[in-house]
Amino acid sequence: VSAAATLCNGHEELCSRRFNEVTFISTHASFAQTSATKPSTPGTQYKSIKEQLDDGVRGLHLNIQQGSSASQVVLCYPDCDVNSGGTLQTTLKVVKEWLDANENDVVSIFLEGVATDASPAAVIKAFSDTGLDDYALKGKPSTWPTLSSMISSGTRLVVFVEEPSIVAANTQGYFITYAGVVLKLDGPFNYGAEWTCGPWNKTTESILLIPHFIVQTASYNGKTYTNMPYPFNLGTTNGYQYEFHAVSCRGGQSIWVNFMEVDFYDQGDIKTPTLKLNELPYPGYDVDSFYPEFYDEDPDLPDL
Repeated sequence: VSAAATLCNGHEELCSRRFNEVTFISTHASFAQTSATKPSTPGTQYKSIKEQLDDGVRGLHLNIQQGSSASQVVLCYPDCDVNSGGTLQTTLKVVKEWLDANENDVVSIFLEGVATDASPAAVIKAFSDTGLDDYALKGKPSTWPTLSSMISSGTRLVVFVEEPSIVAANTQGYFITYAGVVLKLDGPFNYGAEWTCGPWNKTTESILLIPHFIVQTASYNGKTYTNMPYPFNLGTTNGYQYEFHAVSCRGGQSIWVNFMEVDFYDQGDIKTPTLKLNELPYPGYDVDSFYPEFYDEDPDLPDL
């Protein structure tokens, strides 16, 4: 572990765990920021990428597509007519600066968009120009490393890519394909729909990604979208339903819950259930509460 620190992603207990044995908070369309009080543009998050990382978010989902030319990659959700989050390179620079300043943290990026028109060469160039590629874990591991070994080796970034052609174009091997690695469950969901844990088709996947956010059908600038953000009832969605969804899917699938992908992560409370999923102490946790009161009241019994 670097710089004499003993914490990995903020917790000593996580240092010895393999990457796929940890539950991380991740944000859906992480770049699509909007205002919580006076939103002029629909968005999925109320805070910036840096603020998200500062708050403990460790998975960033970036929807990529071609910009004004083949050499430019931009971030948009649901498309660029609704929320344009600037260029991929701008966001990667923020992540690079954050990793530079936080030497004991592991972060993941998900480049989303099957059949995206983003140029593979332009995507790769965005990583190399920012220097973020220096942090990237290279190759699809047969066994995931521990967080402490990732930190000590300087490979503190994992990049998952949905589009196979972009993965194939990266000769350095630091783009990890979804195929055979990431089991992405059903989602998103409409309000009132039941949270589900399918598809039940795990083969070789070692990373479980659960979309946990609600969308709605809405019109914007004369165009109808079926995947617009739903910024309501967030105390419930990002509260007990978050924990229920994760625990249900962890019981139904045969791999650890690794990424819970959410909208408006700072609303409700997703941190406490994430601590629970990682078997870490959480607010209100008291080891003595697991024992009957008479244990402390009986002087003949040993102290616990």
